[in-house]
Amino acid sequence: MTGSSTVGSRLMPWVMIIASPILAAIQLSRGSWVIDLVFWLMLIGVTAQFLSMLNAKWSLAALLLVAGFSLAWLGRIGLVFNYFIITNGLYQLIGAESWGPMPASVALAIIMVAGFDTYSVGLILMGYESGNLTIREALRGVMNYLVDFMLKYSYLIAFLIPFIIRLIPEIVSWPWFVGYDTPEYAATLMDMLIRPEFIHTWWYDGWTMLPPLLFLVLYPIAHVASPWLIFKFNDAVLLGLIGVSMNLMLRRMGFSRGDALLASLLAALYPTMYTLSWEFAMLMLGLIMLMLTLTVMHVHIESGKRHWLVLMALTVLSALAHQVSATLTALVFITYFIIKDRDPRWLGLALIGIAADAVYTNFTILNVTRTTSGALTVSSSLIAGSTTSPYQALEGYLIQLIINYWPLIILVSHGLRRGNFIIYSLLAWILIILLPSALIPSESFVSWWIWSLMLPIPLAPLLTRPRALSLIILALVILLDVSWSWSTLVNYIFSTIGPEATLVQGIYPRACVMTPMENYAYDAGLYIVNHLNGTYVTGYCLYTFIHLADRFGANVIASYDPLGTALRLNGTVYLVTTQYLSNYTLIARFGNVEILPYNTGVAYPVYVFLIKNDTSSLNG
Repeated sequence: MTGSSTVGSRLMPWVMIIASPILAAIQLSRGSWVIDLVFWLMLIGVTAQFLSMLNAKWSLAALLLVAGFSLAWLGRIGLVFNYFIITNGLYQLIGAESWGPMPASVALAIIMVAGFDTYSVGLILMGYESGNLTIREALRGVMNYLVDFMLKYSYLIAFLIPFIIRLIPEIVSWPWFVGYDTPEYAATLMDMLIRPEFIHTWWYDGWTMLPPLLFLVLYPIAHVASPWLIFKFNDAVLLGLIGVSMNLMLRRMGFSRGDALLASLLAALYPTMYTLSWEFAMLMLGLIMLMLTLTVMHVHIESGKRHWLVLMALTVLSALAHQVSATLTALVFITYFIIKDRDPRWLGLALIGIAADAVYTNFTILNVTRTTSGALTVSSSLIAGSTTSPYQALEGYLIQLIINYWPLIILVSHGLRRGNFIIYSLLAWILIILLPSALIPSESFVSWWIWSLMLPIPLAPLLTRPRALSLIILALVILLDVSWSWSTLVNYIFSTIGPEATLVQGIYPRACVMTPMENYAYDAGLYIVNHLNGTYVTGYCLYTFIHLADRFGANVIASYDPLGTALRLNGTVYLVTTQYLSNYTLIARFGNVEILPYNTGVAYPVYVFLIKNDTSSLNG
């Protein structure tokens, strides 16, 4: 090494200690793409140097190098998140003129600068200490310890990682809910505290038949904790339990701890499954019950011990949880009966799921009618007629389905191996339900896209090889899930399927309205509670928040055409809307027009108009 290079290497840490806080302060106060680019080049240089020093001896100096390197990257990634993800791409990824909103940008810049300075101190001390281990060996030892810990407590890890990631959007959106249906879940549970109706449930302005298990589980908890608070944590808990139940099922099916944990995390956190946690609470509980049922089914078959009573109990719970889990348990039992075991008790278990489907569809699974010409026609409430051509369906459904699942297709193609009969049966039936929507749209299943979200569950056992690729995809999936908590920018990475979005939409357009409008609609609901002197008509988006304040949606009607519905009604009729109608009497207004930051939308006031007045006076 030449004298000049030696002097340069000794000066570099001192220059970094002095320059990094000065440059960060300038970037935070004025902003310059040049300074942001300089920090990227510094980080690249530090990374290259760190990798070249992995064979150096472990010491206090080496510890400072590792800590500084980690902090520098943590701060840099945090800043990217702050100025790129949160702002919906307002600033460019490299060479940004700003590091995003404060105080987060200041805190993250401090972390990054502290990383550079700590790394520099480690470089200065590097020549004064030595140890027995190399940095590479020390890092490998730490990684081995972490892996052993995660495998030893695999069920805890399978719960905590999905739970924490899913809890992030709930914290970001506090105190409002995430997801379209979530406010209605909370409002329905509030209603049940007044009138515990578990058979016929008030749901979106009418009595309907809902799978009761979720509300049966949460009802006693609601006597201790507020339903509002319960549904801020419920979906995160259910996503964690999906990870646990998947892990348990695969472990019982003979998978190693590592494969079972990796598959359970991939299944629970893949963006389409993450969508289920956004608002499909009953379906998530159904999937948990489904996997527990299949676990006991496998043990029942392989161990030679009879677990008919336990299997029947779990089948009943699956049927009470959701119609999807009821259907899939029935189909798997029937498949096993036909191919493997002609014991009629399998058909008896399948009848439980079939009966649940019949109840949830009001016994209209098949409609047989006679036309005027005397011919019999058979239709089903499970089938949705469509005018979509096969070509349009191929382009709009099947191709986009492949696009959204290409990472899993890559893993399956590498990890194809002999699997479990139960898992393959589950995968086959989900594909059988999905494919008609792509090939014969006129005979597609109602809400078929919900079934497409569940594909990671039967695919999970095939997703663990090659291990390095699986871990990379899991890391990217986690980054996507976390990013969705703040920004709609990530939606453009994945496409939608047909008329429905298969992926979460971010926190801003949840429940059709912007965050401030949720508060406005809730205030409108409180107003309605104190002014129940007529009929109130509103759209479905506002209705869920009005229902939070108004038990059983008393005198409130939800409609896709609120004004038209209000005009057709008799008596005193009010309209709750975000549109200002100059032709009608304004009764109340909640909120103001608010432009949300970083192109995330515009919040509008919520108005209450008098459409018809057939009474002599207004109350209040």
